[in-house]
Amino acid sequence: MATKKSNGELVVKGASSGNLTSLNNQQVAAQLHALAEQVQTGAIRGYEFKQTANSVSFTVDSADGKQRIIKKETVLSGLVRRQTDHVAQQPPAERRKVVKELAQEGLSQVEIAKRTLRSQKTISNDIQKLKDDGEL
Repeated sequence: MATKKSNGELVVKGASSGNLTSLNNQQVAAQLHALAEQVQTGAIRGYEFKQTANSVSFTVDSADGKQRIIKKETVLSGLVRRQTDHVAQQPPAERRKVVKELAQEGLSQVEIAKRTLRSQKTISNDIQKLKDDGEL
């Protein structure tokens, strides 16, 4: 599921299926087993797995907390969309600058969370901190 290259980059190995109907229980179980092995070895710190009728996604955080990889496969009307996002962890001050800009543009906390690939709770805390400091 997730391995660390010699350069320290975290890599998520995903399904190679052509559609989600072929992403059967055995394949999902194999991916979860690979994920569990990486948790045991300490290569990853946190993870999330989501499956719906037409999509499967894995979110994996590196052990040092500096990288997050989100791998998603969606099937709609016979079309397969595979997406992998690599996100570097930002220091809180840098993240709050981005949150401040997006909040000033009128985006909701949920919209900001989606754009920054952070949880809504983290965004809520950032906005509260910005308000407490008189920056927002």
